[in-house]
Amino acid sequence: MFPGSEAALMDEGSASLPEAPAVDPLAPLIQRILGGEVDAFEDLMAHTEARVLALAWRMLGDRHLAEDAAQETYLRVFRSLRTFRLDERFEAWLVRIAVNVCRDLARKRGPLPLPLDSMEMLPRDPTPTEAEEVTLLGQRRALVQQALASLPQGERAALVLRDLEGFSTEEAARLLGVRPVTIRSQAASARAKVQAFCTRLLHPHGGRP
Repeated sequence: MFPGSEAALMDEGSASLPEAPAVDPLAPLIQRILGGEVDAFEDLMAHTEARVLALAWRMLGDRHLAEDAAQETYLRVFRSLRTFRLDERFEAWLVRIAVNVCRDLARKRGPLPLPLDSMEMLPRDPTPTEAEEVTLLGQRRALVQQALASLPQGERAALVLRDLEGFSTEEAARLLGVRPVTIRSQAASARAKVQAFCTRLLHPHGGRP
């Protein structure tokens, strides 16, 4: 497990993909690592680990598997960093590796239904002030995470990358190696299934008391 991974799983400070800056803010760290400052790799992890863990958790639906995925992701990054093109945005390259790691782990693991009461609250929602609101918020977030876990891997990846991670359809298509139309179709299907899943559990009698 990486240092601070427990806190990182509860803090998605970098979960949304911002507009691409003119200069990659991580470029100086990359240059230092490529220049032989191996210790700078820890700084790179500190800047990016929260996002990798959050992505892996959403893709895999399991905290421990997410930590394994993060570890494997950074091992692959360390081994192949010299192949990184400096004109590319590092975070996009990192996410591409993380997605591939998660897909590999998901194929090996197979489907893993997750019970609702085993879910932890996903981070980044505003902190409610009332205890009842906290409880309801936790239940809603756990329900959505369980709904994600019920999706086929392709649909789940499309929904996570496009709707939760903030990638455009074209970016998600490049990351997953499919056509944009496939991403649109899978994301739409996933959204409908998540909504139906949540409605079924919240209103098991079709809305009747």
